[in-house]
Amino acid sequence: MIDDDKKPNLRLLSSLQLERFKAAFKPDAIPLRLFNVVIGRNGSGKSTMLEALQWLDATMRRDAREACDRYFGIGDLINLRSQTLIPFFRLILTWKSKDKAARPLRYTLKVEEKMGMPVIATEELVSLRASGYVNVKYLTTTTHGERTFSGVSVREPDRLALGIVGSVSTETTDPTLAFLPGYWARAVFLRLSPNRLAQGSLATRRSFEPLLDEEGQNLPALINELTRDQRERLIEAMQEMLPGIRNVRVSEAAIGRDTRVNYSLLEQMPYQGRRGRSQFPIPSWMLSEGTRRITAILALLVREPPPSLLCIEEIENGLDPWTVRAVLRYLEAAGRQGTQVVVTTHSPWVLDAVPIESILQVRRTDGDTRYEHFASRAEIKAFSPSVPAGTRYINAAQNE
Repeated sequence: MIDDDKKPNLRLLSSLQLERFKAAFKPDAIPLRLFNVVIGRNGSGKSTMLEALQWLDATMRRDAREACDRYFGIGDLINLRSQTLIPFFRLILTWKSKDKAARPLRYTLKVEEKMGMPVIATEELVSLRASGYVNVKYLTTTTHGERTFSGVSVREPDRLALGIVGSVSTETTDPTLAFLPGYWARAVFLRLSPNRLAQGSLATRRSFEPLLDEEGQNLPALINELTRDQRERLIEAMQEMLPGIRNVRVSEAAIGRDTRVNYSLLEQMPYQGRRGRSQFPIPSWMLSEGTRRITAILALLVREPPPSLLCIEEIENGLDPWTVRAVLRYLEAAGRQGTQVVVTTHSPWVLDAVPIESILQVRRTDGDTRYEHFASRAEIKAFSPSVPAGTRYINAAQNE
């Protein structure tokens, strides 16, 4: 366990503002808590907010062109309603700390499309006064388009100056920024694939890779990073949902470059009829889809330091109702270890298993996407407090 005063992520992403990014044209800023459950109808814009953060994460790790490749270019990222001469999108992130003496930090990024390519047009990183006005400017963009941090300029049009924060060593660097490099290094975005989770990976992660890749293929490498104590905690957590599991093993890497390894779970089962019990290794490709997903999520949560930001699409996929409730409890508790969690769901009964104040609802009306705290909506407040959140969601949605 990590002591409260040694937690690696001391700042919370308190809001995300999107402008002209995918489904979001100009919605209000999205308020975020330590634990967030996002629900909305198909096409409403649930994934848009996660994709904005993931695009930023991918650009930090590689560059803007590679981050756009999955969308067939930057043109697919810019909202169709945008009619500006130079197409663009803008992201604004604000972090706050529980320490009231620590000023909020705001990062603003504008990305333009020029000749079909993404160009980082402006970046700004500032701390804010209590009044909301700028206190200190750390990262700025000059009139010539150079983005500058602590006297170091970034001119490459597809690379973020935010990426050099933490690598530039100067006596004037403010400790306010110390969390940023680790924050992006430990951000994780998951759309777990049952097939990828069973295919194995290299024994160790490459330096630019996240703790766990989007589809979960490098899970064996993540398990290899766990200490003995962390593996014991992983098995203890898994036993709540899979009582027969006794251990986890990763195969030895063969001699040679780029050899792959895989993992197995050891399950205790009857041996030779009912005369005894023994532990049998079950390789990942023989495990159920849900078991693979459980292993991946819990392996992330027991790792130290844990993810700074953990975003999971459709948390209920492949999991039975009892397991979903257990996984949600672990994810909600992850905030105490410094992990901010954002999960999306299509299931109204998932809402019954989480605090109502953690629910964000996404609605799309006449081409506008809106992100709202579920409990703050007048239609939701009108229900009796005894009515479960899932029932409120279904009935309110029917009347829209």
